[in-house]
Amino acid sequence: MRLKSAALLLGLWYVISFFTELPCPHDVAERFFYLLLNPEPVLGKTLVEHALASIWRVLMASSAAFLIAVPLGIAAGWYRQLREILMPAIEALRPIPPLAWIPLAYIIFAPLPNTVQISQIFIVFVGAFFPCLVSVFDYARNTPPELIEMAEVFGANSRMILRDIVLPYSLQGVVTGIRIGLGVGWMSIIAAEMIATSGEGLGYFIMVMYSVGGRVAEIVAGMAMIGVIGYAMNMILLKAEKVILLWR
Repeated sequence: MRLKSAALLLGLWYVISFFTELPCPHDVAERFFYLLLNPEPVLGKTLVEHALASIWRVLMASSAAFLIAVPLGIAAGWYRQLREILMPAIEALRPIPPLAWIPLAYIIFAPLPNTVQISQIFIVFVGAFFPCLVSVFDYARNTPPELIEMAEVFGANSRMILRDIVLPYSLQGVVTGIRIGLGVGWMSIIAAEMIATSGEGLGYFIMVMYSVGGRVAEIVAGMAMIGVIGYAMNMILLKAEKVILLWR
């Protein structure tokens, strides 16, 4: 099925390139593999180096977001008072797109060195934090009441129920939240690098290729790298989900 999907995509690409200025897949593939290991003369970095810069920012920011979102989501789902205090504020902030935070991030982090990179990491943090928090919260809050009642019948206290029932039940929400959050974070860093340029990154690469004369093959090659990395991230998390949730 994957081969059929790839063949369909390539076929459509050839048809569209015939009627537009979009380069053919083989032209893009040639530029893609050349740029992987050969520095682009305008930027002095290979496509791999730009990709590694973007991945590093995403992993840093997303890891920090998940370390906060997972325990906070479980706590908010289990403790009603915390939920009533926290979730209205979360629901007010969650619809704000990550990129809308860029001007504010510049103001907040202006006194610090490397303001641009810190702002980019903050944007990814925002993009990854809210999907993960909401996913974990929904699972923790919706733990089947019959499981909780059964535990109470056998004398389990609140801490035991949280540890032995709510936490295991919330694992699916944790894995799903990380998958969604990492995907949003990956999209956020590309957009942030386009707007808040720092001299490296796939978003920066694409914008420079556009600004130096609309080098379409290089632009599409950068987009292809974004898609390949995003697909690989998702596949890795799907494999990890099967291991973590083996009991399912």
